[in-house]
Amino acid sequence: MPKTRTYSRSIDIDAPTDALYRFHLDTRNAPLISQASAKFLAINGEFPVVLGAKVQLKVKQPPIPVAQTWDIVIAELQENTVVVDVANKSPFAYWRHEHRFESLPSGGTRMTDRVTYALPFGPLGRIVDRVMARKQLVAMFADRQARTKALFEDPARSPR
Repeated sequence: MPKTRTYSRSIDIDAPTDALYRFHLDTRNAPLISQASAKFLAINGEFPVVLGAKVQLKVKQPPIPVAQTWDIVIAELQENTVVVDVANKSPFAYWRHEHRFESLPSGGTRMTDRVTYALPFGPLGRIVDRVMARKQLVAMFADRQARTKALFEDPARSPR
């Protein structure tokens, strides 16, 4: 296993935990919360996902000029608590993404994204991570969480 790094970020969303959990069981929702620059060319699989489900995504996202294929498997599911996807094929040497959901006393949800990852190419990949990839990952998840919050807290758009 390559040397990995972990990134974690949480956001409180005024939406029920079960609604956010169900939303994340359908990978076809990814374009709704992704940066506008990310172009999803294909999303294949069965939805909603179940434990062991395989999903394939074809995404074109700057700064990479060509579409990249992600083959992921749903490695863990705990109802209204966690969805974990692990990439069998991706631009990363290793990728594990945990979506965690915690009910808040207010009726809202604390949603946490925890990513454990490694870039390919060993020491060179670690340099690229320090110089630019980590910054892009942090910006991407900040944006995804803000988009998720906006989507669920806007009564006209909310998928609840």
